[in-house]
Amino acid sequence: MITTRQSGSRRRNELVAAARGGPSNAAWFAARVEPGSVVLLGGSGLVDFRLRVAQSHLRGDLLPSFWSAAGIAVSPTTFLTVPIDERLIPEIVPSVNAIHECRFADYDSPLQYPNVAVVSFATQSAAIVECARRLQSQRSAIDLPQLLVPWLAFVWGAGQAGNPLLQNVGVPSAGFVETAFAMAGVELTPGVSSGAGSPEAIWQSAIWWHDYYQRTAEAPVASRVSADSVARTDLTARVPKGQFVTRQPAAAVVEREDVERRALRARAAAPPRARRKGPRRKKA
Repeated sequence: MITTRQSGSRRRNELVAAARGGPSNAAWFAARVEPGSVVLLGGSGLVDFRLRVAQSHLRGDLLPSFWSAAGIAVSPTTFLTVPIDERLIPEIVPSVNAIHECRFADYDSPLQYPNVAVVSFATQSAAIVECARRLQSQRSAIDLPQLLVPWLAFVWGAGQAGNPLLQNVGVPSAGFVETAFAMAGVELTPGVSSGAGSPEAIWQSAIWWHDYYQRTAEAPVASRVSADSVARTDLTARVPKGQFVTRQPAAAVVEREDVERRALRARAAAPPRARRKGPRRKKA
């Protein structure tokens, strides 16, 4: 059982609104992210499926989460996260505390990543990126490889590995995001214990804890952080604001072969490109 607190709000946060998705997730993100924005992804691969189902204990209806990963936007084209899928590079895990800088282009396919979201929890949040980068060399703040190992065992079905969330071991990507915000003085998931961080907990905070953020937003963040923290006099917490697309509310696995077949059919159905007419060569 995961210990959680219920929000006192009776209505959803209207500032986090549904948006129309497009044929390219990378283009969708590029049009919306700012440095320091929280990025949420919900994939349709086997690893994503297991991650989404594991988070069902955080939902009152016990349905799978929309989300399988969280990250912090660095630019319109890249974000920082702790990947568990094939984008994890084991060789660099010790030196960067498992934090990778990934490209949105690698998550471009709406079929492979049907659910996407961008949420801002602070104004002038570019300072969040600085905190996130500091975590790459501050393993003492949060030992992300320690979180990563039990989650790899779970998603791989190794031995008798159970759901790490039930042992108060948070999803690594969410633990990274929460710690970066905590370093900046912003509490990202007031409804769950710090050990049970997950993309679903971040999502629930954005949707249901807006009254809490409304109250806390009145105090400047700089007054709530220690003297050795990054200087961020303009950084303040805010009521979460953003957009999301949920093309696959119910978690399901889409096989890679199916992704390739659908991509081939889409290309075949696309109208042929008009041939460019150049100057005709004169015959000798």
